[in-house]
Amino acid sequence: MPRALAVSLALLAVIRLSTGQQPAAIASRDVYSGPAFTAALATRTPSPISIEDPEAEQELLALANQSRGAAGIQPLQLDASLNDAARTHARMMIEREQLSHHFDGEPTLVQRLLDTGLRTDHVAENVAFNASAEKAFEALMQSPGHRRNLLDRSFNTAGVVAIWSGHRLYVVQDFAHRLPAITPASLP
Repeated sequence: MPRALAVSLALLAVIRLSTGQQPAAIASRDVYSGPAFTAALATRTPSPISIEDPEAEQELLALANQSRGAAGIQPLQLDASLNDAARTHARMMIEREQLSHHFDGEPTLVQRLLDTGLRTDHVAENVAFNASAEKAFEALMQSPGHRRNLLDRSFNTAGVVAIWSGHRLYVVQDFAHRLPAITPASLP
């Protein structure tokens, strides 16, 4: 699928959560309405099959780590279990054709990430869709809440997923502060 596609709509949403605290949501969206929009919705055909884009995922992680390095922050380490959680959530967004951090019947972000078995005390999530990985990253960095997540010094691990659906690249970035593993003390 070509990397440079026309952008018809860009939505971004972010939520920062720390276990035991209330979420603070930051969201921006473009609202479309009017007769032309209503007519387009009525004649809309279902979205084509979704296609995962590992190259875009690598690019998003590399761009994040580049920005973190420029700010003097340690790079994020990719975590397979966080990727799985992000992928499941991305597929739900594609199914519903909307960005959200939580859908009815889905566990909360904190629960989704704790269910991976990861020991953490701080998590956050960025969601977006755009025409390319680079454009999605640029949009995330221009949003104060998304930028804060990407450059949060406490995060040391992430799951990054990018899936094409139609002309949209859906992106989910799950961030966590991985706590060190606890090992039993050795006996004398």
